[in-house]
This record gives sequence, C-alpha cells and structure tokens, in this order.
Amino acid sequence: MTDSTTLQQPAGANNLYGGLLSAQGLDLDQFETIHTQVQAWKTTAGTDVKFVEARELPIVDVILRFKAGTTQDTLYPGLAALTLSMLDEGSQAYTAAQQAEHLERLGAVMEKQVRLEHATLRLRSLSPPSLLDPALAVFTDLVAHPVFHPMALTRIKRQLLQNHASRERLPILRARSEVFRHLFNGHPYGNPLGSTAQGIEAITPEDLRAFHQRAYSASNLEMVVVGDLSPGQAQAISQQISQALPQGWSATELPAAPSAPSATIAVEQAGASSAILLALPMNVPANDPEFLALALASAVLGEGLESRLMVELRQRRGLTYGVHTHVLPLSAGGLFTVEWEVAPQHVQGTQALVETLLQAFIDEGPTQLELQLARKQLEGQLLRGIAQNRQLATLLTEVTHQRQPADHLDTYSARIAELTPADVRAVMQRRLALSHKVLVSVGPGVQQQPLPAPDQ
Repeated sequence: MTDSTTLQQPAGANNLYGGLLSAQGLDLDQFETIHTQVQAWKTTAGTDVKFVEARELPIVDVILRFKAGTTQDTLYPGLAALTLSMLDEGSQAYTAAQQAEHLERLGAVMEKQVRLEHATLRLRSLSPPSLLDPALAVFTDLVAHPVFHPMALTRIKRQLLQNHASRERLPILRARSEVFRHLFNGHPYGNPLGSTAQGIEAITPEDLRAFHQRAYSASNLEMVVVGDLSPGQAQAISQQISQALPQGWSATELPAAPSAPSATIAVEQAGASSAILLALPMNVPANDPEFLALALASAVLGEGLESRLMVELRQRRGLTYGVHTHVLPLSAGGLFTVEWEVAPQHVQGTQALVETLLQAFIDEGPTQLELQLARKQLEGQLLRGIAQNRQLATLLTEVTHQRQPADHLDTYSARIAELTPADVRAVMQRRLALSHKVLVSVGPGVQQQPLPAPDQ
C-alpha cells in the first residue's frame, strides 16, 4: 500500500516555497535524470539475480523472494506462513537463540514477510568481510537448512492463529479480507490470510519439510543484491546462497482470476468508526503499458491532501481524516480500491458520494493540472526510492517480480510524461466499471443520517 503539493502561479511563490527566496525560480517540472546501473544474471542453480553497486555507505542489502506465498497452500491453508515463520526457529548448524545472537553481534538485521504470491527474506549487513561473511553464513543456513522442531511449531502455530484473529478485528483489514473472499472465491487469492484454524492444526513438521524442499528451491527464487560490493563479490554471494538451497522446482503460473458479481457487504462490528472499502476488478498486470495510466489516475483521485476524494470528503465536509486509493497488480488479476473511515451514521452517504465522484472521474478524466501534479508525485516517490539502498533493493525486487523491462526505472518518468488526460480517461473507461464493484463496510450498525453540506 504521500502528499502532493499544489502548484501556484508566480505571484504565490512565497507560499509555495515557504518564504525561501533562494528557492524561487526553480523549475518544479525538472527532475533529476535517473541512471540506475542494474546488472542481471542467472546462477548455475537457476536463480535470477539483480545487482546494483552502491559504494556510498558500507552496507549490503540481500533480498530473497521465493514464489512461496499463500497461493501455494495447496495442501493445508497456513503451510506457507508457517514455513516462513519457522525458518529462524533453528537450523542444522544453529539453534534459534544462536541465530539471533550471531546476527545481533554482527550488527545484521533479518526480516521476513509472506504475501499472496511470495515469501520474502531480507538481510541487511555491514559490508566489511569480517561482518558480512558470517552474517551471510547464518542467513543462508537458516533459509536452506531449517529443522522445524515440533515444540517450536506448536508455539508458532499459536502465535499465527492469534495474529490472524487480531487482524480480523481491525476493520480495514477485515474489509480487505471480505473483498478478496468475494472477488476471488474458489481461486488461490480467495483466502488472503492464507490460513485457517483447521489447516494450521493439521500441519506437521514433515509437511513443512516437504513444502520447503519445493518452494524454497533455487529455481523458485528471485534475488536482489544492493550495496558496497563489486560485481564479482555479488556474483559469489548469489552463487553461495543459490547452491545451498534445494534444487529443481518452480511454481506454476496461477489460473486467471474468475469474474464475480457486484456486491455490497456490511459486517457489523463494534467500534467508534466504520471502515469502508470500494474495490473494482482490474485485470491489468504491472508491466502492461496501461498500468501507468491507472497509477496516475489513482494519484489524482486519492493520494495526497489535494486529491479529489480528499478535498471532497475531508476538506469540504470534514467526514474523514483520510481517503486513499490504490492500484494492486497481481499476476492473475488485480484491484483498484478506495479506502476510508467514517462515523457509522455516514456509511451509506459517503458510499454514494464516493461512487458519484469515482464515476464522474472515469467519465471526465483528470485535468491537465491534476495530471501534472500526479506525475511530480510519482516521480518524487521514485527518486526517494532509489536514493537509499534499502528502498532501491525493495524497488528492484518489485520490478523483477512484475517482469518489468530492464530499463523500467530509467524510463519511468519519460513514460508517464507522455500520458495525456485523454489517455488516462480512455484507460479508465476500458478497465474500470462500477457495475462490477464490491463495496464492504465494517463497523457498528446504526441509523443513517444525511451528509453535512459541503464548505460549512
């Protein structure tokens, strides 16, 4: 899942620049040209690797993204999440306590995350070999050689169930789950948490070992390395990790997402406010040329204080602290979503208002000024993303997973600059239809009231 800045005429320059005379006269439309030297190769075990040499800081980021997300839970719902959770619970060489102690002593940090399509592990370490080499050894061992102790499994099962129960109690997360369950019923995307109590209970250490042997294979992995390394050093690291992993299995492509009827779903849940999610199916992969137009549309509609929805719902009516749009590309489908929280008595009123605003936006498209602001916002996000090794590594992981072209980062600004308001409107009209919407609200059931008049 960034505030935009309103462009002013020269007479308002002091407001725009906060009174800094030295900043006046700068051209906000001129962004730094991006030249990201991305090197790519495939290890002998079949792992695709992306590398960027960044010598500014003595830090190395290594990201491993396996196609081992919850969509691979073909045996028991919860298998993918449990497998990832158990990787740092002891290996053939170290106990869980030793793993944590070694990484802490070396100043290294390991993170992990499971999502629908992938399981991701990240190592961040200082680059001197005396620190990096032992950190990589611990990291590689826990990924490649977990032992899945039964006692640890019992504890992790309990933690996973508690975590999922707490997520379901958060209104916006419950709304997201309901959208996925409806739109992707019968599809691997249909269980967004990736677990059920029955599935978790049934999983054994043998199930985890079998899943790990397949899903954590070198040929089922995309690797990104960014930092204070030479290309030769990065190749050696990728080869070391790749060779240590199980070999020879790759996930198959997911089936296309099914079509689903429009629906309005109200979930009664105690609370001081209601969370609302409007979702439109959007079968547009991130590497489709039309995806950029939808990203610009999202920025205009609901990303930032000056976005259309924020102006109407917050500034003019005081109905919410924030309303946000997202474009979520998935390998076998995708969503265009609008999320907001509101007082329970204004659920139906804001639903109708957002639908009206969204339909008008699809019909009319953005203005030239709105599009200009959205471009600067997206370009600024990209520049901030490549400015730090950690964010750059994350970006490279995303564009690799999305099968973007090699020059994606370098040509991104030029490609969005080519899009006109008419282009964005045409793509929205082809790809988004309110007749297919799923509208979910989660909150207390109360008598509905009319919305306050705007600008009061």
